[in-house]
Amino acid sequence: MRHRSTPLATTLGGAALVCLAGGFGATVVRYDADTPRLDILVPLALAALFVGGWVLAVRAAPLVERLAPSPARDGIPSTLRAIRRDWGHVAAAYLTIWAPYAAARAAFGTGGSVVGSAFCALTLLFAVVMSLYATGLLTTQLGAAQRMLREDAVSGSVHAVRVRFGPAVREDYRRPTGTGVGSITTTSSYYVDLLSEGDSDGQKAIRLRSMDAGANFRIPIGEKHLSYAAAQLSGHSGWLCWPKRWKDIAGTDKQRQVSAAFVADTGHVVWGRTAERDWEPWLRGEAAPVRETDSGLAAEPLPHPSRFRPEAHTATLLIAAVAALTTVPYLLGSVSYVVGLVLGAVAGILALAAGVRLGFIGVQKQNMDPELWTVREEAHPSLR
Repeated sequence: MRHRSTPLATTLGGAALVCLAGGFGATVVRYDADTPRLDILVPLALAALFVGGWVLAVRAAPLVERLAPSPARDGIPSTLRAIRRDWGHVAAAYLTIWAPYAAARAAFGTGGSVVGSAFCALTLLFAVVMSLYATGLLTTQLGAAQRMLREDAVSGSVHAVRVRFGPAVREDYRRPTGTGVGSITTTSSYYVDLLSEGDSDGQKAIRLRSMDAGANFRIPIGEKHLSYAAAQLSGHSGWLCWPKRWKDIAGTDKQRQVSAAFVADTGHVVWGRTAERDWEPWLRGEAAPVRETDSGLAAEPLPHPSRFRPEAHTATLLIAAVAALTTVPYLLGSVSYVVGLVLGAVAGILALAAGVRLGFIGVQKQNMDPELWTVREEAHPSLR
């Protein structure tokens, strides 16, 4: 199970990021400084200490537990708040992007070699381009379809039905790749079974699937958001809401999926989407009537737990540590200029690898708490 995010852990993690940013900044502001570069080495050392403290603080924090039951809410909130932006993730992403340039700039120093200049120019171009690409991290954390549902709730009405938060499921789907005999691939998707509380006329559970938050670095958001809900809302009741304009969404979505949100009686909202086989009996069959929303009520996203998981992130932190140690010889001035450039390239690549692994680990199985999910296996008709 994941640990809660505590003020101490957040402070230590933030301090580590600030120290790294300070060290990176020194490579640009004081690029012509003489070695030893204590203005870089000291912030890196402090960052390492803060990271160690962050890990210890996370491990000492209480585990995430299921929320206490709440009385049923008759009203449906008109304000469904978006997923909170993870500023630690944003900062880590930008530091990862600029790490190769910082390593190159520190190794280049006041040198004048063509290779060194090209190395700095290449890493700078990479950092600028990727920084522009990463601006998606600063936009809304909801997909377009979820925003339409949010707008409909504010406007006064949504389709809604009372449900209970059921099992969390990881579905492994096997299908042929089409590249040769015996070539098969398996993809995993995550959803929660929502069970109707009323007379459903034999309706099956509704599968609330993880939200598609859009392109670039925001890919893991939907799955992480659903995993937080699975840990804290199992067995809780609430309203499953669909947008009043569901036909506009289904008619323009290639997979004919419709956005949905589970609004728990605890006052929390879980964003997701439903496939056609899940929404059709309720929306076309009018089993989920249009209901008015209450302008006096609001639903908040669940607070995210600590980001650190030993089985998922220990290797990442070790790679980052090796990257930092690789910079020490040329920051102390104990190696030749050429060796320093080589070490700078190695450090930049390692730092980039560590950051990418940390940033995208959310889409991998080890970052989704395995004890939360019931595994179901499905196969393409040709493999049955």
